Amino acid sequence: MTASLSPADQVAALAAEALQHRAVRHPYLRALATGGFGDTRAALADFARHYHGYSVYFPRYLALVIGRLESPLHRGALLENLTEESGHYPEDELAVLEGMGIERAWIEGVPHPKLFERFSRALGVEPGHDRHDDALEVVCWREMLMAVLAGGSPAEAIGAIGLGTENIVRAIYQPICCAILRVPELCEEDTVFFPLHTAVDDHHQETLLEIAIELAATPQGIRDLAKGMRKALALRGAFSDWLEERARCMAPSRGHARGEPLLMAAF
Repeated sequence: MTASLSPADQVAALAAEALQHRAVRHPYLRALATGGFGDTRAALADFARHYHGYSVYFPRYLALVIGRLESPLHRGALLENLTEESGHYPEDELAVLEGMGIERAWIEGVPHPKLFERFSRALGVEPGHDRHDDALEVVCWREMLMAVLAGGSPAEAIGAIGLGTENIVRAIYQPICCAILRVPELCEEDTVFFPLHTAVDDHHQETLLEIAIELAATPQGIRDLAKGMRKALALRGAFSDWLEERARCMAPSRGHARGEPLLMAAF
């Protein structure tokens, strides 16, 4: 990064870099959005089965980062984000969401992992609650991300959870929203997890960017933000590589029930 830039400008440059990363512009996401896998429902079902093993841990990721921060103001700001992850929103935010077509009855008091489980069940996928059954690729992503959040500096943790995760949520989930439109039997309540996150995470992103700017006051702070961001993006990109390979291996299976993913073994 250029030392003459202000901390805010350097963080903005990192945020822009993240949005250009292959993990955000991954061919897997493009193929989902455009129906490139043929059976979009089956591809979404496979995504739901495996992404759940990562997303269900998001409150833990956030809590881990909160514990790493030294500033009470920073911790308090992220605690507000954690509260929303548990399904509790300020009244004004609920009003905004309702204006976007997201009914409060769908989301109020429902933790975000439960919203994802609702999406999975609508696709005929029963979420596994025994995480020992998760595919090795899911476990590796989850554990390596947690190692970044726990083992690096606070700036590295914010780089990973903020610049490398929350910052890209809208761009990552928009192609999935496009894929969902290709499965007309899925109703808006069942799929609300995704439009909700493209809306709510804008606020979460702003909070994390403000914290990142304060941590970017030194060259080492900027370096650690970039390091955490790039690690998180690399992990997500590798996971999407695996999901794409699985989706390319899809093939009809005799006697499958409607709604079950049509997949050959790929791991």
